Amino acid sequence: MSIHVETISPPAGQSFRLLRWRDNLKDVEQCDGLGRTSPAQGAGERWHLHREMELTFIERGEGLRVVGDHIAPFSGPELVLLGPHLPHCWHGLRRSTGFALQFHCPLDHPIRALPEFAALQTLWRRAGRGLLFEARVCARVAPNFEAMVSAPAPTRLGLLLSILGELALVPAQQASELSGLDFSVREGTRHQEGIARVVRRVLENYAQPQPLSEILRLAGMSKATFARQFPRFTGCTFSEFLGRIRLDHARQRILAGHDSVSTAAFAVGFNHLSHFNRAYRRAFGCTPTADRLAAA
Repeated sequence: MSIHVETISPPAGQSFRLLRWRDNLKDVEQCDGLGRTSPAQGAGERWHLHREMELTFIERGEGLRVVGDHIAPFSGPELVLLGPHLPHCWHGLRRSTGFALQFHCPLDHPIRALPEFAALQTLWRRAGRGLLFEARVCARVAPNFEAMVSAPAPTRLGLLLSILGELALVPAQQASELSGLDFSVREGTRHQEGIARVVRRVLENYAQPQPLSEILRLAGMSKATFARQFPRFTGCTFSEFLGRIRLDHARQRILAGHDSVSTAAFAVGFNHLSHFNRAYRRAFGCTPTADRLAAA
């Protein structure tokens, strides 16, 4: 499985694309305006990137959000604005509904020369790390997504600008940057495919042993090259990435209250309970037992 560099083609006569899904991020439909839709294959559940900015509105559903070096579970509703070339995915999203707006607006785009566009510069800059908006913001902009489905092309453009204008006015405390690092991984980098195969393996088989020899074979890289390239795409080492995925899944099991701490730890791939407890405290600032008691 290679990193999916998504090629985005807006409908004829339009400058952006609106996608809608009703269950999962693979089977989506493109909304062309005036109520017209056509089947499309989405890439949202795959670790991928594209040159376009993307505004994803998840009305309903839950899974694991990976944006740059950010990894965390989520549940809808949520609204996320992604800058160009930012690796991301929403893993495990099922029985979900939502929309994705994808648009290309580079520095030399004519619209960015308009004086009014200056008000969006802070929004654009923060989107480079992925920007998560609070639920109250979702409620304000959600009607515009629905309206776009049946609107003619000029009205759709107006609705897009209306959404961006609304987001630009959101107070900083109502929008959180997701990735701790700036990412702008360009398409065509020769190591993308190997790193993506490894990321896909971890997301789907995190509880299984991940011997370095097998990881290097899957990546098609030497140990030294892999050690350099993996942080470039994910912001952390392979062992840190694997540990964070395992810890997030363990925490979900612990907070659900169905597993004991030891059962949750061993179920996600930890072999030593003492190591799990130390890693859990470093990641979440408390012990697994204290976390469960606080959530009860």
